[in-house]
Formats: sequence, C-alpha cells, structure tokens
Amino acid sequence: MESFYNKLFISFSAKDRYDIVQPLVYHLKNYGINVWYDRYEMVMGDNRLNKNIEEGAGKCGYALIILSHNTINSLCATEEIKVLESRYYKNNIVIFPVLYEIKPCDIPPQFAWIKEMIFKEVNRSSGTLEICNHIACKITHDMLCNCQYKSLKEVIDGGTHLPKAVKILLHKYTKIDNANLNSKVTLLYAIYIIITESNNFVNHLSEIPTKVFERLFEETLLNLSVDYRELWLLENSLCLLLECYLRSCTESKI
Repeated sequence: MESFYNKLFISFSAKDRYDIVQPLVYHLKNYGINVWYDRYEMVMGDNRLNKNIEEGAGKCGYALIILSHNTINSLCATEEIKVLESRYYKNNIVIFPVLYEIKPCDIPPQFAWIKEMIFKEVNRSSGTLEICNHIACKITHDMLCNCQYKSLKEVIDGGTHLPKAVKILLHKYTKIDNANLNSKVTLLYAIYIIITESNNFVNHLSEIPTKVFERLFEETLLNLSVDYRELWLLENSLCLLLECYLRSCTESKI
C-alpha cells in the first residue's frame, strides 16, 4: 500500500495554478519532495471526492495551503481546507500556509485558524523558492527524527566510521561563526562531495538531501545571501547523507 506520510498535498484555487502553484511544484520536485498535485494524481473520470478530498487532503502527512481571494471563493479548495483544519487540530498533519496576494486582515473568519501558524505572505513578484526552503527544512527535520544521528554534533561524537577528511572538515565547520555563511556552506558542500563520491555509498544515496545540495550549487554556485534557513536545510541534508553513509558502512561489515 502506498505511504502518504511523506507526501505534500497542495490546496489551491485553479485560478492561481499558473501564477504560484506551478512554480512551487517545480521547486519542490527539484528538492526531491514527494508532492500530491492534482495533475500528477488525477485523470478524467476519477471521483473527485475520493481522490482529492479523501486521499490527498485526508491522508498526506503535509499540506501546503495557498490562501488567496480566489481560494476563498473556491468550493473545492474550501472543502479541502475544512478537512485539513480537522486534521490539524488532531495533530496528524503539518500545514504550511501561504497568503497569496491577500492580507491577514482580509482573511474571513472561517479561515482565521490559519493565522495561528507561521505563514508566508507572497505576491506575483515575490518568488517561491524561499517557501520551498521552509518546507524542505521541516521535512528534512522530521526525517532526522527517525535517524540515529539527529545533528552534526551527534555525527561528530558518534560517527566512528567516517572518513578522516570528513571528520576534519566537520570539526573545522563547528569553529566557523554563523555570520561567515559562505565559508560554512562551502565546507558542507565539500563534505557532501567526499561522501557521495564514496564507492561504498553509491547505492545508498537519499534523494531529498542529494537534490538539495545539487540544486543549491546549480542555482547559486554557493554564493548565498544570508538566509539561515538554507544553512539549516543543508545541515539537515548532510546529516541525512552521513546517516546513510554510516549505515552502509555497518551493513558492509555484516
């Protein structure tokens, strides 16, 4: 049976599809995030209630709500959000709210609960990559909760099978001030290259952290503006990769 725990459902008005939803889906997929998107999941003849409401909104472990004036007037989106609200108050879903060209003061009472969470306000000229960074940070953090090593410090303290070069770079990394962002990112990327080029690791690559590093390099060449969420995302991603590497070392010795 398909697992929906790590899937991200997107609730939106069809009128907002091309302005904001498609760019979000593009970035999310490039980060390796498993997206439940109607155009990927539904075809003509499917039962909308079964697929969109019961499967998408009703089962996915994460949801991205694009709240706009169009959403408020969309019957389908309103139905989805009611399901998401119920699951939110039962603590069995993580919701990422995005206010698209609507101000918090203009949100009607039926959607006021969304303002309980940290939300992001965007418009047609804002761009969507920062939203995806927030989402990827949370998902990689949740992935680490199921790992033996949940932080770089824990990896340094317990990763006895790490290559010597990786250990040295990790110790150097801990001594760099957070304000020196590019130096920290460069060291993380260097460790990523060492680990992913390991012959013993080629079959253990994890999609999300690998795509995070490659996407970051392709888009910025490691020349980042100061955004500590990107650093947080890279640290999470490297922890996941190092966890996979150490697991592969253990398996090879069995």
